[in-house]
Amino acid sequence: MEKKITYSYDSQANQLNVFVDGKLRGGFIGNIATNRFTELLDSGAEIKLTNMNTESNHKAKVKRLRGLWIKQGIDQYRDAIMEPYEVTSTKDLTDDQLDELIARFSREQHDPADDTIRHLRSDVLTLLTRLRVYTTPGDWTQVNTYLMNPRIAGKLLYQMNVAELKQLKIKLWSILSKKEECGKEFERLIASN
Repeated sequence: MEKKITYSYDSQANQLNVFVDGKLRGGFIGNIATNRFTELLDSGAEIKLTNMNTESNHKAKVKRLRGLWIKQGIDQYRDAIMEPYEVTSTKDLTDDQLDELIARFSREQHDPADDTIRHLRSDVLTLLTRLRVYTTPGDWTQVNTYLMNPRIAGKLLYQMNVAELKQLKIKLWSILSKKEECGKEFERLIASN
Protein backbone atom coordinates (compact mmCIF):
# COMPACT_ATOMS: atom_id res chain seq x y z
CA MET A 1 0.00 0.00 0.00
CA GLU A 2 1.40 3.37 -1.05
CA LYS A 3 1.85 6.01 1.65
CA LYS A 4 0.30 9.44 1.14
CA ILE A 5 2.75 12.29 1.62
CA THR A 6 1.39 15.81 2.23
CA TYR A 7 2.93 19.07 3.39
CA SER A 8 2.03 22.17 5.34
CA TYR A 9 3.90 25.43 4.90
CA ASP A 10 3.90 28.45 7.22
CA SER A 11 5.45 31.48 5.53
CA GLN A 12 5.54 33.52 8.77
CA ALA A 13 7.43 30.84 10.69
CA ASN A 14 9.31 29.86 7.53
CA GLN A 15 8.57 26.21 8.26
CA LEU A 16 7.62 23.26 6.04
CA ASN A 17 6.18 20.14 7.72
CA VAL A 18 6.07 16.69 6.11
CA PHE A 19 3.17 14.34 6.85
CA VAL A 20 3.00 10.65 5.97
CA ASP A 21 -0.56 9.27 6.04
CA GLY A 22 -1.63 12.31 8.07
CA LYS A 23 1.07 11.96 10.75
CA LEU A 24 3.84 14.51 11.18
CA ARG A 25 7.12 12.86 10.21
CA GLY A 26 9.55 15.79 9.95
CA GLY A 27 10.13 19.08 8.25
CA PHE A 28 12.38 21.97 7.31
CA ILE A 29 13.02 25.41 8.82
CA GLY A 30 14.47 28.62 7.40
CA ASN A 31 15.78 29.05 3.85
CA ILE A 32 15.76 25.29 3.29
CA ALA A 33 12.00 25.27 4.00
CA THR A 34 11.41 28.11 1.53
CA ASN A 35 13.51 26.43 -1.19
CA ARG A 36 11.86 23.06 -0.64
CA PHE A 37 8.39 24.72 -0.70
CA THR A 38 9.18 26.30 -4.08
CA GLU A 39 10.32 22.93 -5.46
CA LEU A 40 7.15 21.24 -4.16
CA LEU A 41 4.94 23.89 -5.79
CA ASP A 42 6.51 23.09 -9.13
CA SER A 43 6.01 19.36 -8.57
CA GLY A 44 2.26 19.69 -7.84
CA ALA A 45 2.51 18.18 -4.34
CA GLU A 46 -0.38 18.58 -1.90
CA ILE A 47 0.56 21.55 0.31
CA LYS A 48 -1.63 23.17 2.96
CA LEU A 49 -0.76 26.78 3.73
CA THR A 50 -1.00 27.45 7.46
CA ASN A 51 -0.22 30.02 10.06
CA MET A 52 1.25 28.17 13.05
CA ASN A 53 0.79 31.17 15.35
CA THR A 54 -2.95 31.27 14.65
CA GLU A 55 -3.34 27.50 15.03
CA SER A 56 -1.33 27.31 18.26
CA ASN A 57 -3.19 30.34 19.64
CA HIS A 58 -6.53 28.63 18.87
CA LYS A 59 -5.35 25.42 20.54
CA ALA A 60 -4.20 27.39 23.60
CA LYS A 61 -7.63 29.04 23.88
CA VAL A 62 -9.40 25.66 23.63
CA LYS A 63 -7.08 24.28 26.31
CA ARG A 64 -7.72 27.28 28.59
CA LEU A 65 -11.50 27.02 28.18
CA ARG A 66 -11.52 23.28 28.90
CA GLY A 67 -9.25 23.92 31.89
CA LEU A 68 -11.75 26.44 33.27
CA TRP A 69 -14.60 23.98 32.82
CA ILE A 70 -12.68 21.14 34.45
CA LYS A 71 -11.60 23.33 37.37
CA GLN A 72 -15.20 24.43 37.90
CA GLY A 73 -16.46 20.83 37.63
CA ILE A 74 -18.73 21.53 34.64
CA ASP A 75 -16.82 19.94 31.77
CA GLN A 76 -19.51 17.28 31.37
CA TYR A 77 -21.93 20.08 30.36
CA ARG A 78 -19.79 21.32 27.46
CA ASP A 79 -22.31 20.06 24.85
CA ALA A 80 -25.08 22.12 26.43
CA ILE A 81 -22.79 25.15 26.76
CA MET A 82 -21.75 24.95 23.10
CA GLU A 83 -25.26 24.25 21.79
CA PRO A 84 -26.03 27.94 21.02
CA TYR A 85 -22.88 28.04 18.85
CA GLU A 86 -24.11 25.03 16.83
CA VAL A 87 -20.86 23.07 17.24
CA THR A 88 -20.14 19.75 18.92
CA SER A 89 -16.45 20.25 19.67
CA THR A 90 -14.51 23.09 21.26
CA LYS A 91 -12.09 22.80 18.32
CA ASP A 92 -14.89 23.97 16.01
CA LEU A 93 -15.45 27.22 17.93
CA THR A 94 -14.12 30.40 16.34
CA ASP A 95 -11.54 32.53 18.14
CA ASP A 96 -14.24 35.11 18.95
CA GLN A 97 -16.53 32.42 20.39
CA LEU A 98 -13.65 31.04 22.46
CA ASP A 99 -12.86 34.53 23.77
CA GLU A 100 -16.52 35.01 24.69
CA LEU A 101 -16.73 31.69 26.56
CA ILE A 102 -13.40 32.24 28.34
CA ALA A 103 -14.65 35.64 29.52
CA ARG A 104 -17.97 34.11 30.59
CA PHE A 105 -16.37 31.38 32.68
CA SER A 106 -13.48 33.43 34.11
CA ARG A 107 -14.46 34.97 37.42
CA GLU A 108 -11.86 37.72 37.13
CA GLN A 109 -13.74 39.07 34.09
CA HIS A 110 -16.85 39.88 36.14
CA ASP A 111 -17.58 43.07 38.04
CA PRO A 112 -17.75 42.81 41.83
CA ALA A 113 -21.22 41.89 43.03
CA ASP A 114 -23.41 44.47 44.70
CA ASP A 115 -24.93 43.92 48.16
CA THR A 116 -28.20 42.50 46.80
CA ILE A 117 -26.44 39.85 44.74
CA ARG A 118 -24.06 38.97 47.60
CA HIS A 119 -27.00 38.49 49.99
CA LEU A 120 -28.89 36.34 47.48
CA ARG A 121 -25.78 34.22 46.83
CA SER A 122 -25.38 33.78 50.57
CA ASP A 123 -29.02 32.67 50.88
CA VAL A 124 -28.53 30.22 48.00
CA LEU A 125 -25.38 28.79 49.62
CA THR A 126 -27.24 28.38 52.91
CA LEU A 127 -29.96 26.42 51.11
CA LEU A 128 -27.38 24.35 49.22
CA THR A 129 -25.70 23.56 52.55
CA ARG A 130 -29.02 22.43 54.03
CA LEU A 131 -29.58 20.28 50.92
CA ARG A 132 -26.08 18.83 51.49
CA VAL A 133 -24.88 19.99 48.07
CA TYR A 134 -22.30 22.41 49.49
CA THR A 135 -20.54 20.25 52.08
CA THR A 136 -16.89 21.27 51.92
CA PRO A 137 -16.11 25.01 52.18
CA GLY A 138 -14.10 26.14 49.16
CA ASP A 139 -14.93 23.04 47.08
CA TRP A 140 -17.28 24.26 44.36
CA THR A 141 -17.30 21.11 42.24
CA GLN A 142 -20.55 19.69 43.66
CA VAL A 143 -22.23 23.12 43.71
CA ASN A 144 -21.25 23.85 40.11
CA THR A 145 -22.37 20.44 38.91
CA TYR A 146 -25.69 20.79 40.73
CA LEU A 147 -26.36 24.32 39.47
CA MET A 148 -25.36 23.53 35.87
CA ASN A 149 -28.19 20.99 35.69
CA PRO A 150 -30.70 22.70 33.36
CA ARG A 151 -33.54 21.68 35.69
CA ILE A 152 -31.90 23.61 38.54
CA ALA A 153 -30.31 26.73 37.01
CA GLY A 154 -28.20 25.89 33.95
CA LYS A 155 -25.64 28.46 35.11
CA LEU A 156 -22.93 28.91 37.68
CA LEU A 157 -23.69 30.93 40.81
CA TYR A 158 -21.50 33.90 39.85
CA GLN A 159 -23.16 34.10 36.40
CA MET A 160 -26.67 34.68 37.76
CA ASN A 161 -28.36 38.05 38.01
CA VAL A 162 -30.77 39.15 40.75
CA ALA A 163 -33.89 37.73 39.05
CA GLU A 164 -32.20 34.36 38.40
CA LEU A 165 -30.93 34.16 41.99
CA LYS A 166 -34.41 34.90 43.37
CA GLN A 167 -35.90 32.21 41.11
CA LEU A 168 -33.21 29.74 42.19
CA LYS A 169 -33.85 30.55 45.85
CA ILE A 170 -37.56 29.74 45.41
CA LYS A 171 -36.72 26.50 43.61
CA LEU A 172 -34.25 25.43 46.33
CA TRP A 173 -36.77 26.22 49.08
CA SER A 174 -39.30 24.03 47.28
CA ILE A 175 -36.81 21.16 46.96
CA LEU A 176 -35.78 21.50 50.60
CA SER A 177 -39.35 21.58 51.90
CA LYS A 178 -40.23 18.45 49.89
CA LYS A 179 -37.13 16.71 51.21
CA GLU A 180 -37.95 17.65 54.80
CA GLU A 181 -41.58 16.49 54.33
CA CYS A 182 -40.36 13.13 53.05
CA GLY A 183 -37.99 12.86 56.00
CA LYS A 184 -40.78 13.53 58.50
CA GLU A 185 -43.05 11.05 56.74
CA PHE A 186 -40.28 8.45 56.87
CA GLU A 187 -39.80 9.07 60.61
CA ARG A 188 -43.55 8.65 61.18
CA LEU A 189 -43.54 5.36 59.30
CA ILE A 190 -40.62 4.05 61.36
CA ALA A 191 -42.22 5.19 64.62
CA SER A 192 -45.52 3.48 63.75
CA ASN A 193 -43.81 0.11 63.12
